[in-house]
Amino acid sequence: MAKKREKAVKAAKSGSTVKTKKAGRKLNWILYIAVVALVIYIAVIIVDQNVKIQNAREQLSELDKSISIRDIKLSELKDVAEKAEKEDYDSFSDYIEKIAREQMDYVKSGEVVYINIAGD
Repeated sequence: MAKKREKAVKAAKSGSTVKTKKAGRKLNWILYIAVVALVIYIAVIIVDQNVKIQNAREQLSELDKSISIRDIKLSELKDVAEKAEKEDYDSFSDYIEKIAREQMDYVKSGEVVYINIAGD
């Protein structure tokens, strides 16, 4: 009877060992899958952030170009204002009117334009 008990105890121990090994393997697979999922998640986040950074850099570049264009226009307007001051015009609008009439052949609304057809 003692031998039967020993065999029963050994069988019980070996069965629980098998169950423990299976549980350990299952836990290892779950842990492995969790780690892989975490790595994939981090990779997706990094790629998404890089795309956002690239978009922000492109937007910054466009804004820099816009600022440069406005600076150029501002400097041109300052040059026109300085020329108006040098030529002693009463106001900036008088100078603009003179340039429009002489160089661009503009006419105020309501003015009558006479054209010399003789060519003299």
